[in-house]
Amino acid sequence: MLLYVIAYLLFLIGCIGVFLRGGVEFWLWFLAFGVVLDSSLTALFVLGSKRLSFIKQLHWSVVVSHLLALLFSLLCGYFRLKAEMDWFLLFLAISLILWTYSIIKLFNHHWRNK
Repeated sequence: MLLYVIAYLLFLIGCIGVFLRGGVEFWLWFLAFGVVLDSSLTALFVLGSKRLSFIKQLHWSVVVSHLLALLFSLLCGYFRLKAEMDWFLLFLAISLILWTYSIIKLFNHHWRNK
């Protein structure tokens, strides 16, 4: 749970920096570290990690929104490399909204079961 929150915070810091200062490389590193950490955790879940078994108890909409957030963040990288900043910012905002929804639901589920 803590690593998912750290990944989200890294992504959030990167998003805030991108929206305030533009898509410069410094803020893209935060985005990339958040996405890589989250993707690694998702891969560990798929491979059957027992510590991430709480994800199986989540509603399907949370899992789908989280996977869509990762997909949209990959699209962000594609459009940033093409230097199409309008599409980059649009997909970044969509990804942030979906990821925020999934992390709030994950947090609520975690505290409800404690």
